Amino acid sequence: MMRSFIFALLVCLVLFPGCKALDPDPMTPLPLTIPQSFSIEPDGPDRSDFWWQSFDSDELNLLIDTAQTDNFDLKTLKAKIAQANARVAKEEASFFPALTASFGGQKKGVHTQESANSNSSYTGSHSLDGALSGSYTIDVWGEAMAGKNVQEMSLRAANQDFYAYTHELRALIAETWIDLIALRSEKNILDNQIRINQTLLELLKLRFVNGKADALDVSQQREASAQALSQVPLLEKQVQVLLNRLAFLCGKTSAAQIQSVTCVLPEPPALASVGIPSNLLENRPDIQAAQMRLSSSLWEVTAAKADLLPSFTLTAGALFSSGQLDLLYQNWVATLVGSIAGPIFDGGFRQAEVERARAAAQEQLNLYAKTVAAAIFEVEDRLVGIQKQESYIKLLEEELGAVLLTLRDARLQYQNGQSSYLSYLIAWTRIEGLERQLVGERAAFIKEGIGLYRALGWKPTQQNKTDDVEQVK
Repeated sequence: MMRSFIFALLVCLVLFPGCKALDPDPMTPLPLTIPQSFSIEPDGPDRSDFWWQSFDSDELNLLIDTAQTDNFDLKTLKAKIAQANARVAKEEASFFPALTASFGGQKKGVHTQESANSNSSYTGSHSLDGALSGSYTIDVWGEAMAGKNVQEMSLRAANQDFYAYTHELRALIAETWIDLIALRSEKNILDNQIRINQTLLELLKLRFVNGKADALDVSQQREASAQALSQVPLLEKQVQVLLNRLAFLCGKTSAAQIQSVTCVLPEPPALASVGIPSNLLENRPDIQAAQMRLSSSLWEVTAAKADLLPSFTLTAGALFSSGQLDLLYQNWVATLVGSIAGPIFDGGFRQAEVERARAAAQEQLNLYAKTVAAAIFEVEDRLVGIQKQESYIKLLEEELGAVLLTLRDARLQYQNGQSSYLSYLIAWTRIEGLERQLVGERAAFIKEGIGLYRALGWKPTQQNKTDDVEQVK
């Protein structure tokens, strides 16, 4: 037995090195042209991976830290990483031989009696049986290695998905926080305007009693007060909805479990230097994930092509049988078998799998190109959004200044009896709307800056990656 086993190993050592493992198909160039630069190139500081800290808000920092620990989607992505790790381990198991063992026994007894008056006799026997078997399929063409690479690329893609959503989550938290502050600011402005409207209404009533104002002036002011007051429940509803959304993003089930009381909009973050479009290939985790999935699909093609070729398997077994335990391993039969198996006719099944894998790889290439193009346009959209939003705010501020002058002139003319109260009321109502609109537009400008940092991506440091791996484990 030992001589046969050694002979089989020698044959394998001689034959198998002459076989060459298959290599994956070369990656097709991206079906797009990456521009050399963005259309707008702001002259700002280098991009910061901790951009939210520029708001200098302990409240926002705590919300983001809480979300990175408790967010439901992040926990789901961590579970997917654990699954991908297990799939890699399963593929690595194919590089080792499979061994199985079994042990059993049986006892047999015969009870006989020749006649009714005769004594009975009993004859019994027992035996013990054992078996040991093993098999090993040699990865001649690299099919097992290709399968392992498929899962390793999928694992890397899962990690990049985790980093991508972490980056996205920070932006979502910051944007929701800004929206919440903007609504609170609008509510404060509205409350102040309601108080002024009530004061104006009381003054008009006094003027009416003294004959210096007519009933129409009082009615118009009463209508303006009621209109402003009716907007309060809507703002309060929106504030509560945003608080609920913020709590959900932080992995909580109640808005009472988070703290958010800021009412004043922070200064917008500094406009970062955007670099060149090709930097996005390294800095955007979603692009990295798409690239890993493309690599995985190319290895799937390799595995499918290897399945067209013969497989080489070594099988060994030993059977043990005895009626006594101490003699069990003295009575045995051993076998060692080497086999070659390969497809002769399968109706084109395996070749169809190769074509399917190639089509899937082409699909992943197109998705990769789409992800790159979408990232470039996302940065472009944010840059133009920042530029135009800033211009729009300046024009709104100029409009507000002009309406303030109109309000002053309308008040003077009304007091001098040269115009109706309606002219003054129209100017005052327009100011109320512009003040609240400016708050919303300034919040939108801050969110455009947040969106730019989201579009530029995030390249995790080695420490980030180590911490995330420990969390998954």
